[in-house]
Amino acid sequence: MRLTLLRMTLLCAGIALGVGCRTRASIAIWTPPALQSTVGKRVAVAQVVGPEKIAKKIQTQFIASAPRDDGRELELVDSETLQAKSAIRLVAATDDESSDVALASVARREGYDYLLRGEVLPERTHGSRPADPDKLTISWRLTAMDDHLPSGGKPVVVERDAAVKRYPDLALITDPEDQMVAAAVRESYRLLAPSLDYETVSLAAPILTLGKSDVLRGNAAARQGDWQEATKYWTKAAEEHPLQVAATHNLALAAAASQDFSRAKQLARKAVRQCPLPMYQRTSVWIERAQRQYHEAFNLPDPPEGWFVTRR
Repeated sequence: MRLTLLRMTLLCAGIALGVGCRTRASIAIWTPPALQSTVGKRVAVAQVVGPEKIAKKIQTQFIASAPRDDGRELELVDSETLQAKSAIRLVAATDDESSDVALASVARREGYDYLLRGEVLPERTHGSRPADPDKLTISWRLTAMDDHLPSGGKPVVVERDAAVKRYPDLALITDPEDQMVAAAVRESYRLLAPSLDYETVSLAAPILTLGKSDVLRGNAAARQGDWQEATKYWTKAAEEHPLQVAATHNLALAAAASQDFSRAKQLARKAVRQCPLPMYQRTSVWIERAQRQYHEAFNLPDPPEGWFVTRR
């Protein structure tokens, strides 16, 4: 049954008075590679330059940690393996490191798309103060073997506290150097493949009595990261009590959390039509922005329904 203009106005006014009582939840969002996507490409990795011990650890773990999941997979080969395919010893004229020029030649001949070179940069010291052991910087350079592919470079800076906050499981690694290496490798792959970031969103709080308990249960589940359980409660509230707009708004966020962005946009627009509150409008824009990032991360075409509230 359609709401009259008066009833809709009163309903939205009531919701607006209570939107300050919000619950916040975290959503995992896919983001595009920070440097250049190498998904589906073949990448030759030169020997990482820098302090031998940590550079070797980074080299080994980087090769071993290549993404294998759908939409992120890439093929890596290290310089030693590639060198075995060459009759010429790949060494520079001044040291024992593999020559990038010679390595690139072999990589090109073997059909690789990129040459990746990393260098562990020394931390700057100030006076007599030693370098910070809780900070690690790697400079990466990605060189295309084909002039039609883009090249580029970017540093990765790892700080221990920030790394453990982003990757809580790193706290289980007892060796400080191994902990920093693991963080550096994960951050480095964010340059080359889609990665997950977590964003905090605001869930709408119910104002109407009917369906309120289900919306609150759903909010509590989403706050704990259980979006599937939250969806059950919000769906029940929305189906049994169509005026409970908070449930519709929150279902839009749940759909975004599962990457069903087309449905998320439909639900968000429905909530805005029922109650054009600024909070609901911001959510609608946020969902489409997250969808754009998702499409860019995996090189997907525009969605069939197109874009509604954002522009390229």
